Amino acid sequence: MAAKAPIALIHSALGRAGNWRPFLNAWKGPSLSPLLIELPGHGLAEDWDQTRDFSDQALELALEEMPKDPVPLVGHSFGAVLALRLAVERPARVSSLVLIEPVFFAAAKGEYGYEKYLRDMAPFDRKMQNSQFATAAKDFHALWGTGQPWAEVSGEQKSYMTDRLKMVEAQYPLLKEDRPGILKPGRIEALEVPVTFVDGGESHQVMAVIISKIGDRLPDAEWVSVEGAGHMVPVTHPEAVVKAVRDRLVWP
Repeated sequence: MAAKAPIALIHSALGRAGNWRPFLNAWKGPSLSPLLIELPGHGLAEDWDQTRDFSDQALELALEEMPKDPVPLVGHSFGAVLALRLAVERPARVSSLVLIEPVFFAAAKGEYGYEKYLRDMAPFDRKMQNSQFATAAKDFHALWGTGQPWAEVSGEQKSYMTDRLKMVEAQYPLLKEDRPGILKPGRIEALEVPVTFVDGGESHQVMAVIISKIGDRLPDAEWVSVEGAGHMVPVTHPEAVVKAVRDRLVWP
């Protein structure tokens, strides 16, 4: 029996490893051995150490879970930006890279899409400042959720999201400020692995700006937009995501 092919997957903020179940169920190809990496404070992962930078701890957890030999790495939302950071800083650990809806807002600064993102997130930011976490979670879901009406979201899922909202803000040093300097000249350009971007055709317009800005700097990049999908495209349209990335994954 052929060995199963390892693949590492990093979920979105406020998500968990189970978010990859639709993608894995839709998979058509070699049998996979999925390495489901959970962010600090999410799912079964260790708590976020608030004395540390969130993305530093998340990167450390990811590296602990991944094998020393290179594997395909797939990330969604914050998980996609973390995957990009890991590939830039530890290129020997990654054989190919899939970035689904990478919310790397720093890449879009100076563009209209970034200004619109700031305006659209302003209600969420104000409610977070005023500790109105339940209504802030509703706003976040409206912008970055599956499209499911908030009234239909389970009480357990609402609580899960609300309890972790402060971790969204903890991700801003990476997402909005690029604290590790991933976007500095020459760093992204040095990536030699195939990189595949996937976004939802109905997602926030900042996403197209981010992907264009990053993708134009990569030597081997492709971009697939899934019609009718939003930010949670790997959950809502898993078959389309599998089709988009299957032939771009590389196993050494």
